Amino acid sequence: MANRRKYLNYTTPWGVDLARVATAGWTPFLIHESGYQAALEDWNHQGVDSPFWRFYHNPKPGCFLRFKGQTIPLGPENAVLIPADTVFDCCGPVKACHFWLHFTTTRPGVSFSAAPIVMPMDSVLQGMVQQLIAIHEMPYSDPRDYQLLHLSAALLHTVFAKVDSQPVRRLPEALLQVLALIARVPNADLSNQNLANRARMSLERFIRSFREHLGQTPAAYVTSVRVKAASELLALSDKSIEQIALECGFPNRHYLSRVFARALGCGPAEFRKRQGVRKGI
Repeated sequence: MANRRKYLNYTTPWGVDLARVATAGWTPFLIHESGYQAALEDWNHQGVDSPFWRFYHNPKPGCFLRFKGQTIPLGPENAVLIPADTVFDCCGPVKACHFWLHFTTTRPGVSFSAAPIVMPMDSVLQGMVQQLIAIHEMPYSDPRDYQLLHLSAALLHTVFAKVDSQPVRRLPEALLQVLALIARVPNADLSNQNLANRARMSLERFIRSFREHLGQTPAAYVTSVRVKAASELLALSDKSIEQIALECGFPNRHYLSRVFARALGCGPAEFRKRQGVRKGI
């Protein structure tokens, strides 16, 4: 009888340990929407502003973005990646043949400027977008939507491989666990002491380590995550501001309003109103 072979080591001397890269701080994409329209009427929206990222590609020329006085043509030769909180205008002098992705992604310790990133449509990106457009044109079905989900994620990974190849400093495992907790349950008890206990550190050591690796205090980071979560729910859901406040870790809507206005320059109600007006795809 043959001996049963035991595989105890999940890495080899010949491969690349991708778990090492993943735990350096990458969080998978949360894709809110994948869409395609062959001829959108009146694609003119001023001051488009959202708490999520966007990927745009227009298979036909004629439309463009305007960002701080700069004109960015949209056409078959390029794609545009737009980080969260970037304010821009959608300009459609012709009907827009438009493919888009709306998504959220975070990476602790890494930030992108709020400005569109233009990239050429090479053969790889072109083929992936064409495949997604073909799937969009199929009749609705659950299998179709699962295809859209996986291929949209593959497209985003391909895009970020082009713009986010910089190495990042590996975060200690204890801090990664704390960051995962903050992202997963922003309404939990995220006091400095409780987070320090989670990291199995003294309070002073935890605060010092957090500032060293993330450049801000734990309390400031928790507040930024909670505000970000609230802004996404305001833009993407019909939940009441009271419900959003509780889900994002604020004791009530009044406290959320004060913190939100200090961070983003307007209250939650005004922010939601702007999202309704500035609904450019």
